[in-house]
Amino acid sequence: MHGIRRQAGITFVELIFTVAVLATLLSISLPALGSLVQSAQARSARGSLMTSLALARINAIARNAQVAVCPSANQNDCAGDIWWQRGWIVFVDTNRNGTRDADEPILEAVGPQAGIAIATTVGRVYSSFRGDGGSPGTNLTFTLCDRRGAAKAATLVINNGARAFPLRRSPRPSVQRCDEKWGQVHFPGEMGSGSFSNTSTWPI
Repeated sequence: MHGIRRQAGITFVELIFTVAVLATLLSISLPALGSLVQSAQARSARGSLMTSLALARINAIARNAQVAVCPSANQNDCAGDIWWQRGWIVFVDTNRNGTRDADEPILEAVGPQAGIAIATTVGRVYSSFRGDGGSPGTNLTFTLCDRRGAAKAATLVINNGARAFPLRRSPRPSVQRCDEKWGQVHFPGEMGSGSFSNTSTWPI
């Protein structure tokens, strides 16, 4: 006689238990994964910005001309404000007016930076480099904030010697820089305004 064949499988109770365990593990790991993604986005944006600034300086020296970097929402014209997360352009500023004219060549165009806000010092709507490699004016500070809030903000400083270097600040100065110095974040044509720490207003 042939033996009775038993089918292998799991019971409904075992299935529910397995799903519960998986849900618990996901609830623990997803926030950490999200933080890693946001940290990577911030590093990528900072790296792209530093690369563009270095490119501008190298071209200024090579061409013996003024080369500028400015925020640009369309990757063609300077936006004329302090917000850089929509992208930026590197261009030869032939007439040295700090904004791109139609006949001035674009050396690089960088697109929007996902999940991050980037702002420069109030009143500083572009960065420029002279033919000798120097950068006119006082130090220019970029502040980068992501969805983790102002406590995770970082800064990038361009000094008079045209050297760019990252600087991590303590939570209190970062909060002040993100939430107080520039007040409300505004993303033109999209999601209105809101605090840096109010992540519901941030563009994706």
